Amino acid sequence: MRIQITYSDKFQCNWYHCQIKNERFSSPRKKDVEEWRDDKLVNAEYYNELQVLHDKAMQHMYNTNPTNYTGD
Repeated sequence: MRIQITYSDKFQCNWYHCQIKNERFSSPRKKDVEEWRDDKLVNAEYYNELQVLHDKAMQHMYNTNPTNYTGD
């Protein structure tokens, strides 16, 4: 949840990054990254509920798929 700073030669500016679980957000504006991080922390229960629903939907899709598609 730490904000990291790198320099982008392409854009000639600092670039800010933050990673929470498997999600990463990057922006040239530190304020945007701080807002994203704070939203993820304040609404963590909501995002966890979305992840559970997503996992259940994917499980259902793989269990009922007639072509045996496994995502590989």
